[in-house]
Amino acid sequence: MSHAPIAYTYEADVHCPACARARFGDALDDPDTEDREGNTLGVIFEWDETPATGEHCGDCGEEVAEPWADDESEV
Repeated sequence: MSHAPIAYTYEADVHCPACARARFGDALDDPDTEDREGNTLGVIFEWDETPATGEHCGDCGEEVAEPWADDESEV
C-alpha cells in the first residue's frame, strides 16, 4: 500500500495528483495551502472511503478511485 495521495480535494471537487500539481506546483506539499475559496486542500488516500461508483478528477476525468459497486443501490 502506497502512502502517496490518490487525489486532492479543492474548489468543491476532486482532482488527480497530476492536475493538483499543475494547479498548485510546490505549494501542493504545504499543508497550509488554500484554494480560491479559502479552504485548505484535502487529501484522499487509497484507504479512505470513496463513493461506491468510484471517483474521477474534476479537471481531466481520470479515474482516481475504482468503483466497488455498480451503483449506489448496491451499497
